[in-house]
Amino acid sequence: MDVRVFEGWLAGVLAAQPWAGQVSRWSTGSGPKPVGLTLAGRVHLQLVGGDQKAAPLDPADVGVAPAVDASPTDPASWAEAIVRTVVEAGMARVKSAETYAQWGGSTKPGGARVVFADGSELFASILTASR
Repeated sequence: MDVRVFEGWLAGVLAAQPWAGQVSRWSTGSGPKPVGLTLAGRVHLQLVGGDQKAAPLDPADVGVAPAVDASPTDPASWAEAIVRTVVEAGMARVKSAETYAQWGGSTKPGGARVVFADGSELFASILTASR
């Protein structure tokens, strides 16, 4: 999955969440990195990885924007709410999603790993999250 394609998809499903507030993308098109989102005007989520040669999204890949009940206040709870949203959205290309704490591959308190059906992985790190 291309990181910018995922960024756009994630922005869409998070925009449907009241707790995410206004969601803005850092990049559009094939512009320069970094790639990520700003949520609620204060939470910065940087995205890295993925497969830049992946095919564009097909409407069947998209899934739905679920209503996820959450009240995130710190990096770990933001990561958990984002992962729950990704999992519940049911995008066909997402094989699995987990927080860094669930994954065990990072000691960073707020972040997530998404594994795609094509074998590529994407990492999302909460850079700032304050009340």
